[in-house]
This record gives sequence, C-alpha cells and structure tokens, in this order.
Amino acid sequence: MVTSKIVSGRTVILANGAFPRKGGEARRLLASAARIVACDGAADVLWRRMRRRADFVIGDFDSIKRKPAKTLDAHQQVVCVLDQNTNDLTKAIDFCRTRGWKNLVIVGATGKREDHSLGNVFRAMEAGIEVVTDEGVFIPAENNRASFRIRLSLAVGSPISVFTTDTAAKMNSSGLEWPLEGVEFRNLYCATLNRTSAKRVEIKSSSPFFAFVVK
Repeated sequence: MVTSKIVSGRTVILANGAFPRKGGEARRLLASAARIVACDGAADVLWRRMRRRADFVIGDFDSIKRKPAKTLDAHQQVVCVLDQNTNDLTKAIDFCRTRGWKNLVIVGATGKREDHSLGNVFRAMEAGIEVVTDEGVFIPAENNRASFRIRLSLAVGSPISVFTTDTAAKMNSSGLEWPLEGVEFRNLYCATLNRTSAKRVEIKSSSPFFAFVVK
C-alpha cells in the first residue's frame, strides 16, 4: 500500500473530476487538509458531500452552480481567472505556487471525462505534484540534478506503471519484475502493467516521468 508523503496538513487542490469516495486516502486528505483550493464547481461538490467550504476557489466560474457570492462565505477567497488558454487546475497550481505553498497534492483529477483525466495527470507530472485517486497514486519523479528518480517501499507484487512523454528517455530500475533497462518509450503504454519483485523499488531516468501505484 502506498500512502501520500504527509497524511495531514497538506494543501489540497480539489479538481472537478469524480469526488473521492468515503474511506479512501483522497477523502482523508481532504478531511485533514491545512487548506483546500477548489477548482470552480468542485467547491459546490465539496460543500454538498462534506459540508466543508474550500478556503480558496479558483477558475472562470463556468461550472459552479450558483453565483460565487451566494455559494461562498466571507471566510473564503474567490480568484476569478478568465484566461481560456489554461484549465482551472493549471490556474489553481499557479495560484498555490505564487503563494509559496510547496506541500501540494491533487485530488479529484480523474474519474469523469477521460480527456480531462489525462490532461490533469500530465499537467501534474509537469508541475511535479502528486495526484491521489480512489485507485492509487500518481507519483512524479524528483529532479535529482542530472537525473530523475523515484524511490518507493511497497509490498512485493504491487502493481505499478511508469509513464514518460520523452521517447528518448533512458531508464534503469531495481525491484521491478520487468526491469526498465533498454525499454524504448515509443508510446505511453510500453512501461505499464508492471509489478514489484522486492519491497524497495528505485527507478532512475534521464527525463521526467511518473509512476502510478495501485493501492
């Protein structure tokens, strides 16, 4: 089982995908968040499902069900960004970065439209932010000077998939049943559906990448 880096006290960005189900880690992250930055209509869903107000609501408000002045209270900050060249998740990430918040995690990024899910996950990888879903965790590699690396402690046999957008990426790994040495990343699925062969897993790459670990 994989848990996020810090269980409580994180800044949670709530995207407007499928709302985390009860009993899952994504729901626990919302319950224990130091602050929640909701993307547009996600603020409505958060209030309906958990009776919690987002601390900040970001977006162009094209999907929130009521006018911001009515759906939000005086303790919330509304940030309206009308730029249609970026999605609300990108706006929320940029907002958090301008505030200097580093301990970020994204929930609600997947589960509805598949194109939104893919776009959100790869945007999170680009930003180096973890995405927690009801099925698992998307973990971005840390930039370790000249290379990128992920280190994990997992039960043997845990499902894991690796993704990179760089077709020239060179990877090596330990603790995987099918090692990544020599893999040619000609498509996004060529390093999926792997599993762990040891409790400690390490993956190194010449290019940015992320791993999806099933809980």
